[in-house]
Amino acid sequence: MIGQFTESLKRNSVEILDDTEEEIKKTENVHISEALSAAADTGIIFLGGFDEARKSGLAEHHIVIVRKNAICETTIEAYRLAISKSDYVFASTSASKTADIEGKLIWGMHGPRKFSVVIK
Repeated sequence: MIGQFTESLKRNSVEILDDTEEEIKKTENVHISEALSAAADTGIIFLGGFDEARKSGLAEHHIVIVRKNAICETTIEAYRLAISKSDYVFASTSASKTADIEGKLIWGMHGPRKFSVVIK
């Protein structure tokens, strides 16, 4: 299931990190979160808490720690696990991005420019 999850993350253009220490040194405006759950089939990561949503949305680089035991096979299973842990749940799949009419992709338009995951 971990292999399927990492493949889903890669399809979503998410960087998978071995260590957060080096990334923190590289970026001033970094926010680190711990996921409530994650879905192996889609790479969707569920986080919780209103303050968490605000802080992660304002950071330049959002690093999420995903525990192996929080990775579920399907999105529905991951959602159910997340709502069992928090009253306020939101989902993320990658850094925000948008494209102009010419197809030029811009990262970080409505949130972090960079989104990374550490699997523990």
